[in-house]
Amino acid sequence: MRSLPALLGTLTAAMLLTVALPTSSQAATGRFDYTGTDGVPSVIFNPPNGPCIDFNKTAVGVDNQTDTGATLYTGLACSGITEYVPPRTGLTWGTYRPNSVRFG
Repeated sequence: MRSLPALLGTLTAAMLLTVALPTSSQAATGRFDYTGTDGVPSVIFNPPNGPCIDFNKTAVGVDNQTDTGATLYTGLACSGITEYVPPRTGLTWGTYRPNSVRFG
């Protein structure tokens, strides 16, 4: 039989891991702006981490003002060539044209 202090230590460690480990259902905090080839800006507020988000138009520039990095993709459904955008960073391109993004 385990002693009470050992059992309490194990339970405390398990509880701390449950609270401290991030899950894929968390959202990035902040806004992600992108500008389409037509020059019109769009914004995504507090995007979820994990799922792919298709843009409603091809982007020529982004401004990731979230607390989470974003991976951009040239194709829809997060396919194609990728480019990573760190948190609090903006980028514009000459020929690279992202069509979707995934956070986290």
